[in-house]
Amino acid sequence: MNDRENLEYHGRPLVFYYSREKRLERASPAVRELNEASPARKPNLFRTLTSTRPLSLLFVSLILCAAVIFLSRFSGAGRSAALGNNTVQVSAASAGEKAYVTVKKTARGDDASGGASTAYTGPVNTAVSLPAQGEAAPPVHVERIYFTLEQEETFRFSVPFTGKKLLILMEAGEDRALFTINSD
Repeated sequence: MNDRENLEYHGRPLVFYYSREKRLERASPAVRELNEASPARKPNLFRTLTSTRPLSLLFVSLILCAAVIFLSRFSGAGRSAALGNNTVQVSAASAGEKAYVTVKKTARGDDASGGASTAYTGPVNTAVSLPAQGEAAPPVHVERIYFTLEQEETFRFSVPFTGKKLLILMEAGEDRALFTINSD
């Protein structure tokens, strides 16, 4: 039975085709169509990046990461910080030769009643400056605001200079927060 020439199946001799063309002659038209060479496509970066499922998932995750970075950069996510168990959000707008700074304080309640009893209350020193350019010292404006026991407070003050970016340093007791914000 080791001799392949003597193998039979239901009385018909078994024929082994080792030629691809001869095997395809007996194949169905659908199989022959699949085997035909497809027209060559131009190289495409998108098709290369998404040719397989893992590459597609990697591509989508990179797009999502880029979107998160872009949105966090331009939506003001870097404009908030914790200061004395309060959340502080800072924004600025320019009008003429002045910049107007808005500080929004939200108390974070850590006690059982959800109140703001552990949040910092008292004076908050705020210094606003322009980024250093060259050897000349940038102007600095100092303002003092007072946090109270209110859950949310909004403070507004003007600065006698303007620029594309403002540096804001806030100090509440022992806590400090530094902001670099774009002036709208």
